[in-house]
Amino acid sequence: MAWSNRARLSGRQIKGMFRKWRRPPQPDNPKGVPRAVMKTLSQEQLSSDPATFNARLQELLNAYKLNGG
Repeated sequence: MAWSNRARLSGRQIKGMFRKWRRPPQPDNPKGVPRAVMKTLSQEQLSSDPATFNARLQELLNAYKLNGG
């Protein structure tokens, strides 16, 4: 049974090979809601009431802007 070429690569070379396959994170859409805000909002599991959802979204957006986001 023959060894594959990966058996001869060092650990550093293998890490570099897998690093190439990762996609870089996509930038936030400047016209949309930032990802950090949407992630926080989805983790809170609010009710399906649109008024509650929109009120909490506005609170998070204001806090995001105040924190320099």
